[in-house]
Amino acid sequence: MHAIRIIVAAVFCLAPLGAFAQLTPVAFYHLGEADPGATPGGPGADPTVDSAGANDLGRFNAPTYALAPSPISALAMEFAGADGYRNAAVVSAATDNFGLEAWVYTTTAAGSAVVAYNGNTSTSGWGIFRNGATWSYLYGGVVIGGSAPVQPNTWTHLAVVRDSGVTTFYVNGRVNDVSGSGPNVPAGAFGIGINPLVNQEFHSGRVDEVRAFTFAPGTFSAALLLVPGVRGIPTLAWYTQLLLALVLAGFAFSRLRRR
Repeated sequence: MHAIRIIVAAVFCLAPLGAFAQLTPVAFYHLGEADPGATPGGPGADPTVDSAGANDLGRFNAPTYALAPSPISALAMEFAGADGYRNAAVVSAATDNFGLEAWVYTTTAAGSAVVAYNGNTSTSGWGIFRNGATWSYLYGGVVIGGSAPVQPNTWTHLAVVRDSGVTTFYVNGRVNDVSGSGPNVPAGAFGIGINPLVNQEFHSGRVDEVRAFTFAPGTFSAALLLVPGVRGIPTLAWYTQLLLALVLAGFAFSRLRRR
């Protein structure tokens, strides 16, 4: 009986770590840290490296590395409103149990702009979009959702996640919009700061840490998003959580032995 109690206690202590094992990046663009020779103010690499796979992005016109860091890393990419990065193919064909996130800083709330998009903005796929003065997610040909006011010259974390048929749009790690809408199968290309297929909807400002990922149904948690200090529980690095969980399990074990 004591052995069963110990096992149950250990499971509850380690449970918060389970979600971390489920997320699988399919493309991850640090937009600086993985690019050889990247320096603040210097020209953006051609290509910028995909740290999760082989989907490196080709440069269009002249993006540069920002002079100031983002909230999460030392380097970010600066877009002047006429440049961007593209890959000739989509990075994922997923229509459920996927996510896309990015840190974004815009200098304007006029017009519309792509932050990051996988597919065709008119007919398929999914991405993060600035719809005038509103941060949104876009499912091409299906829906544009989200209602977060744009704050120019301010860093904001945005994420669209579809888990088991439910789409959630996150702003700075917190739920902004929930919908049952789903995307058409992504077909087209992938772009950051530019429409993936045509030279329009340019982003003006900065973008950093763009990550597309998949996960097992029902395992996603907002704690997995790259939002330090706004993650909720758990908020610590995985190895710190593991140490804490083991300490708690040891404490539970010691209490059971005294009985």
